[in-house]
Amino acid sequence: PGDSVYTTLDVELQRQADSLLGSYQGAIVVTEVSTGKVLAMVSHPDFDPNEIGEIWDSVVESETSSVLLNRATQGLYPPGSTFKIVTALEYMRQNPTAYEEYSFQCKGHFEAGDSRIGCFNGVRHGWVDFDSSFANSCNCSFASMGIGLDWEMFQDTLDELLFGESLPMTMPHSKSSVVLSEDMTEAEKMQTAFGQGKTQVTPMHLHMITSAIAKGGILMKPYLVDSITNYTGQEVDKNLPSEYKTLMTAAEALQLKQYMTGVVDYGTATVLSGQSYTAAGKTGTAEYSSDKEKDHSWFIGMTNVDNPELVISVIIESSDG
Repeated sequence: PGDSVYTTLDVELQRQADSLLGSYQGAIVVTEVSTGKVLAMVSHPDFDPNEIGEIWDSVVESETSSVLLNRATQGLYPPGSTFKIVTALEYMRQNPTAYEEYSFQCKGHFEAGDSRIGCFNGVRHGWVDFDSSFANSCNCSFASMGIGLDWEMFQDTLDELLFGESLPMTMPHSKSSVVLSEDMTEAEKMQTAFGQGKTQVTPMHLHMITSAIAKGGILMKPYLVDSITNYTGQEVDKNLPSEYKTLMTAAEALQLKQYMTGVVDYGTATVLSGQSYTAAGKTGTAEYSSDKEKDHSWFIGMTNVDNPELVISVIIESSDG
């Protein structure tokens, strides 16, 4: 007789996430902040594992099917404005006192050299401070920040946040990447600062960064298997919560959490305000082709802001802009 594997998944939460993703392509991840337990992980399109024997040949021979790709851990996407969490952290580190006095006038577009970028849908945000730049996801403001950053120092932060490295998990996953160089153009700096350009991330990686913010800077190792028992019911293996490393200071995590709270209170995710729970997060719209009507839509966030319980990450591919 074989062993029995008990996962960390919450069956009802998994079903709800699967239902909400529906016919969209994308992924949803939910973990428990205090432990790193994966409570839900959904990737669409998917397949019925009960039928894998019958469909295997057609799946592996298909040049277009991607049902075997776990988008949550293996899908690589431009992060769009969710990456502003990383840029905000770096700006705070390089301007430890000045960021509190930050001020910028958004005219709906920003120019540097021969390059020009605009805010989403051409919105003019007017005068913004650091809080409202983040809450309203002002591309122009973050592009301006990017122009003035020391990108060698930024690389150190990216290394600390595990970009270009394997993540602390046993499931197959892709490495996220941010391409920096000494001869970056003004356009490349601006695009990178608000999550476009050559940046590629997995939903799980953004999820881990958000989890660290929720837990005061500490990254817990995510895990999917709770325990294994043999045929007599005796436990032969057990996974326990484990800290991986500190990604940022507690003060930095608290400040980022406050900025993410502003996103819900008065920014781009006010749909989550006034609920029976409190939430904080960051939305993102990521361009991935020349078709401006189609973008990837992101949300990363946490519940019960004062004492975070869950971290949720969602990406929906090719959503209507």
